[in-house]
Amino acid sequence: MRASGFFGLTLVALVAILGSYYVVMPYADATSCPASGCTVGGDTLNVSVTPSTGSSPLLVSYKAYFPGNSIMKSATWNFGDGVTATNVMNGTHTYASAGNFTGSVEVDATDGMSYSQSFQISVTGAIGATIGANATIPYDKNGTAYEYLLHEHNNTLAATSQAPLTLQTDATSYSQGDSIIIHGAVKNVSNQTAVTLRIINPLSNMVKIDQLIPNPDGTFTTNISGHQILATGPLWTKAGNYTIIAQYGPATNATTSFYFAGGDGTSKISAPPTSSTFTLQTTGGTFSIPYTIRGGTVSNIQIQGEQHVLVVTISATSDGSLSIDLPRALIDSKQQITAPTGTNTTSTTSVSQSELPDQPFTVQVSGQNVQVTETPSPSQRTLGIPFHKGDTTIDIIGTVSVPEFGAIAALVLAIAIVSIIAVSSRTGLRLVPRY
Repeated sequence: MRASGFFGLTLVALVAILGSYYVVMPYADATSCPASGCTVGGDTLNVSVTPSTGSSPLLVSYKAYFPGNSIMKSATWNFGDGVTATNVMNGTHTYASAGNFTGSVEVDATDGMSYSQSFQISVTGAIGATIGANATIPYDKNGTAYEYLLHEHNNTLAATSQAPLTLQTDATSYSQGDSIIIHGAVKNVSNQTAVTLRIINPLSNMVKIDQLIPNPDGTFTTNISGHQILATGPLWTKAGNYTIIAQYGPATNATTSFYFAGGDGTSKISAPPTSSTFTLQTTGGTFSIPYTIRGGTVSNIQIQGEQHVLVVTISATSDGSLSIDLPRALIDSKQQITAPTGTNTTSTTSVSQSELPDQPFTVQVSGQNVQVTETPSPSQRTLGIPFHKGDTTIDIIGTVSVPEFGAIAALVLAIAIVSIIAVSSRTGLRLVPRY
C-alpha cells in the first residue's frame, strides 16, 4: 500500500506549535505493524521541521521517526527548493533565498508500506545591510563580485545569517539516566539577560526549567556546573517526544525536540559523558577545541589544511555522540560564489570568506556521510555528531581552514636548522654579520 491509499483511510493531524510542524499519522490497521515497532493501539510517525518561518538564509532542522525507532527503513526528503536528501532520518537544511516552499518526506517502513507527508516553509527577505541602487544590478551588466554576492543572497551577509536564537541537543534520543546537553546561541546579547529553558513532556507537563547567562559571544550550554540535565526521576516516565523551549527577552524564542524512551520514576544515572579540551597547534596559531563525547573517547584531532578537513580520531565502545566546538578561525564552511561572466561584466572587488553565508559541513563517520545538528555563533560552530560502536574516525569537511604545522614540517625545519649550523661550523659562514 502506497501513501495515497493510506491517507484515504486515516486522519492526518497537522499542528503548528511555536513555529514548528508536528505531524501524527496513525496506521490504518495496527496489526500490519511489525511487533518490534508497534505499541498498543498502533504506532505513530512523527515528522517535524523547525522553524517553519524566518529570514533568509534560513537553517531548519528536520526529523522523521517512529517512537519505537525500529520499524523505519529510510526517509527521503524533498525540501521544495530543488534540494533533496536520501536515506536520512534527520539533519539540517538551509533555505538560501526568500519564498514559500512546499516540501515533503517519504518514509519506507519494514512492513513494506510507504508514507509521505508535506510541510510548508516560509522564508522572508533578509534583515540586514543593503547597498542601495547597486543591489538591483542585473547579472549581465557591469558589477563587482561583492555586488553580485549581495544580489544573490538578498543583500544578506554572514552577519545576518545567524538566527536571533538557535537551539540544539547533542543527540536526537535519550534513555533513562542520560545527560541531556543543550547548546544554543543568542545573536544579540543584552547585558546579563538570561536564556530560560523549559522542557515539556508529551503530556504538555513541564519536567525541567533552567536559566543560563550566555557567554560574551552569545553561546550557552547546559554542560556546565550547576546546570546538568538528567533524564531521570519521577517526572521522567512518559516515553515520546519532549520539546525544549528557549526564551530570551520578551520576544525571542526557539524550540527543538528529542525522543525519550521512558523511565520507571526512579533516579538512575547512566555513565556521564566525558568533557575535555583538545589543544591543536597549527601554522595559524594554537586552537582550543572543547568537546563532549558519550560512548567513547577522543584520542586525537588534526587539521588537513589543503583538503579543509578536521579529522577526529575516536574509540567508540558503544553507540554514542560527539559534541564539538569548532572555532571559525580554524575551519569553516561557506557558500561559494561564482561571479557572472560576460563581455560587460567586471569583478574587481574581492569577497572575504567570513562574509559569505554559512553552509552545512559535510561530516563522515568511518567514511559514511551522517546527518548532524549544529548551533552557529559568530566565533564558532557547535556540531552534534552521532556514531556507532566500533567507529574510529570522524571527518568534518569545510571550505576554508588553517593549515596544520604537522610533525613532518617540524622535522624538516629541524633538519634544515641542524644542517645550517653544521655548514656554518665547517665553513666559517656567519649568519649574523659582524660590525
